[in-house]
Amino acid sequence: MRQTSFTIAASLVFAIQLGAQNIARRDVVRVTETGTLPRNLIEDVLRVVNSPTTLRAFGDLRIDADRSVDGDVAVLQGLATIAGHVLGRVVVVNGDLALLGGARVDSGIVVLGGRVMGRDGATIGGSVQEFIEQASIVRDQPADTTASSEPNPDERWWRLRQRWRSRSWSDIRLVSTRTYNRVEGLPVLIGPAFGRDLGWGRLTLDLLGVVRSVGSFEQTSANLGHDAKAELRFGHNYGARLGARLYDVVNPVEPWHLSDAEVGLSAFFLHRDFSDYYDKHGGTLYGGVYLSDHLDLTLGYSDQRWSSRATRNPLTFLRNNSAWRANPIMDEGTFHIATAALRYDTRNEAKDPWSGWLITGEYEFGRGTISAYAPTSPGVRQTNLNGQTEYDRIFVDLRRYNRVSPEGQLNMRLVVGGWLSGDDVPLQRRFSVGGPGTLPGYDFRRTSGGSDPSQCSTAFGLTTVGGQPAECSRVALAQVEYRGDIRIDPFGLLMGERSRRRLGWGRSAEWVAFVDAGRGWLVGPRRGKSTYPNNRLPPLGTFRTDIGVGLKLDDLGIYVAKGVSEHGGPLNLFVRLKPRF
Repeated sequence: MRQTSFTIAASLVFAIQLGAQNIARRDVVRVTETGTLPRNLIEDVLRVVNSPTTLRAFGDLRIDADRSVDGDVAVLQGLATIAGHVLGRVVVVNGDLALLGGARVDSGIVVLGGRVMGRDGATIGGSVQEFIEQASIVRDQPADTTASSEPNPDERWWRLRQRWRSRSWSDIRLVSTRTYNRVEGLPVLIGPAFGRDLGWGRLTLDLLGVVRSVGSFEQTSANLGHDAKAELRFGHNYGARLGARLYDVVNPVEPWHLSDAEVGLSAFFLHRDFSDYYDKHGGTLYGGVYLSDHLDLTLGYSDQRWSSRATRNPLTFLRNNSAWRANPIMDEGTFHIATAALRYDTRNEAKDPWSGWLITGEYEFGRGTISAYAPTSPGVRQTNLNGQTEYDRIFVDLRRYNRVSPEGQLNMRLVVGGWLSGDDVPLQRRFSVGGPGTLPGYDFRRTSGGSDPSQCSTAFGLTTVGGQPAECSRVALAQVEYRGDIRIDPFGLLMGERSRRRLGWGRSAEWVAFVDAGRGWLVGPRRGKSTYPNNRLPPLGTFRTDIGVGLKLDDLGIYVAKGVSEHGGPLNLFVRLKPRF
């Protein structure tokens, strides 16, 4: 009897919820002005918003974890909170979208006049388009519709309850870190997450444990870690934030080469890991200011302990019996690190932009004690190895996207980084180039006789250390690409527009032509073509250069590249799961 009563009550609540979420469903939404928002984007949004099959809400909307929506969802002038499954698209106009852990959106997201929060813990098919500029919308009521100035008491009660629930969320997360590597296998995050919209700001709290798949998820110190974070934001589109983080995680040495997903898929399917790793254990306090999505400045202070990670033998799809490239031994010790990070972003779209700037930069000052120095190639370290270290370094990644014609796009990127002053930077902070993320015409971690401008590991023609780590003090990389549309859209010919969006194919095919040039070098007294004084740049003639072409099908790109700085090099075929930069 109790079970029957509970089922009836749940059905009534669900019915009330559906009624509240479809208030003024017959109203037609118009846009009176678009500002700088693309007209075709506005038209696409209006098609979703005004479709009779769209689940639409004026004001806040929440889709719980046990709920699935078979179609599109549109929220106007409110907060959309999604913990469940949306098979169609999610469109939010003049509001924010909060994706809780485990949320799933199959056919893409568009947010006008707001922000997308919680992407890392959600599964998203298709593109994510986020525009901070608000749209001016008008609701036109059909002439035969009788509008009520006041909602009925039940409706008013439900809307108050729904608003309270939409301002707070909690969840138990069980997600992967979107990578797979030779020292962890598959790391899985599990634990509670909480958030609260305070009106004047937002509070979020994540208490996550890390369990690694190598060793069949055994509960050993090598397989367990944690990542806890608390952050308080003041303001919405602009404001400040304060946060703290405690962690015991595995970090990549050079995360700027490739995305975690690309590194992980390469390791799992091809038994090839394009990164090196070390263990980072400690805590960080940080604060910053942000102006919408365009400008963000963050200051941080960390107390960390670094240590090496041994190469394991995780399962792979191909070549499972082959040996992995050894994960290089890293410097071990305790460090106090102060950082200042700047992000300037005017791109029209974060995932695959065609106009705007993206400038990211970080300054780091480190001081600490190295208890165990990693082996390096001769001549790599310039200072005494007495354990005490103090250094500063900088890293800048500057990108410009240009739509030069209706069918053509010219993109440029410049990366510079390295040691500024003090002692040698630890091995965890060294640089390299080469491989599909930087100079695809040259194999990753491939050395040749004589000087080595890729990772500085054969500076004097001697044998490299195990794993061939990145050992350069400084690096410079320039990339230029031209992309042109291909008129024939193979996915549009085989399926309708809606079906194509459900599979994540949102754009037509493009051809790509590119050229890259870059190198790394050591800082010190001039020696050959590998070491240069602090105030000198290597001659341009010593930079490695490659050229290539490719075919881009939405996110998937298939490319071929050839190094032109050395005679007799092979053609390299590689695949990227996102634009090259």
